Amino acid sequence: MTNQDNGPQGLLGSMVFGGIFVLMGGFIVLVSADIIHADPSSFNAPRWVVGAAGGTFMLAGMMVAMQGAFGPGGQETLLYLWLQFFFGLALMILFSSVFLWVGFGPGEREFTTSTTIGPVTTSGAGGDTTGRWIFGGSGVFMALITFVMAYSNWKKIRDFDG
Repeated sequence: MTNQDNGPQGLLGSMVFGGIFVLMGGFIVLVSADIIHADPSSFNAPRWVVGAAGGTFMLAGMMVAMQGAFGPGGQETLLYLWLQFFFGLALMILFSSVFLWVGFGPGEREFTTSTTIGPVTTSGAGGDTTGRWIFGGSGVFMALITFVMAYSNWKKIRDFDG
């Protein structure tokens, strides 16, 4: 099967779309590593958290590009399954770590709330405890999803019959 049979997620489309995410995430990682200098006072989180957020975008872009590059037939190969396992696991660990830091990390947090019903929007300051519970709970939930995803992908690799 060719990538032309892959519809709108053909090779070129997936490379361009994935490439945009890789470049933007890479920029964030370079800023967090202080390779591209940014004013330290503009960081509201440790640099590793900012780098994890950028790494999440980079890995998501790589997975989109990889999916298009392999095409539908290539996604049924052992190499694709291994790459999907490692990139997916790394992506979910980085993604979860940002939420876990917001929920359980040291320091102050500032949360805002907004509600929109039709044309009416209200917004205000959110409570520190509520915000930490929401982000921390989401981070724990994502960590559990990470384990389930890793186990599911591992089973696919283990049971692969080529």
